[in-house]
Amino acid sequence: MARVKSNSVNNVKPNLKKAVLPLNSKGIPVQAPSINSHVVIYHTHSDESYGYSTGITSKPGNGDIYAVGTSLANSLQRSGISVTHSFNRHDPHDINAYHRSRRTALQLLKERPDAAFDVHRDSAPTSSYFTTVNGVNTSRVMIVIGRSNPNLKTNLDYARRVKAMGDTLYPGMMRGIFIGKGDYNQDLYPTALIFEIGTDGMSLDLAQNAATCLGDVIAHVMIQS
Repeated sequence: MARVKSNSVNNVKPNLKKAVLPLNSKGIPVQAPSINSHVVIYHTHSDESYGYSTGITSKPGNGDIYAVGTSLANSLQRSGISVTHSFNRHDPHDINAYHRSRRTALQLLKERPDAAFDVHRDSAPTSSYFTTVNGVNTSRVMIVIGRSNPNLKTNLDYARRVKAMGDTLYPGMMRGIFIGKGDYNQDLYPTALIFEIGTDGMSLDLAQNAATCLGDVIAHVMIQS
């Protein structure tokens, strides 16, 4: 679990038409200028995959969700944000997965990052997650916050900042903020979020497109911090 350098994560390329930069609604490139921040990324449900092409929505220990995390990491790095992306496995996908990923989160948080992101994919109807951003098909992104943790207010305030920036830069991409019953390990850190990127019936490239734009959103939030 080493810190990923900007030139070492190049095995998965976002499928934004001809690799153009993300654009805002006026067609203006919105990639954030270089900033000095650090983010950690991990995946509690390391089996999660996108079944549009293959019908396979679960690949234990080797899910497509790792590639989505890589796209997010690449996008953040283009804004000068350093990233540690953990590929630790937390299978099986059961009630104890968050207990297992808690060990990963605690290790990552020793780096004292500016934010910690647990990247997932949802299992909601595909229609609820499909959208277009500047003419490019992409999935939507939902932020999940756990109500059973002492950081709820701080986590929620941070989630609202991310959603507001997403709504400004990429209207329609942010699906909303869902407040669930658990703590999702967010009790460990005040800027810990879950991102649900796409759903199981979608294709991987749509989720990667969204992750690329999401990285830009996060960079802009960090500029304002």
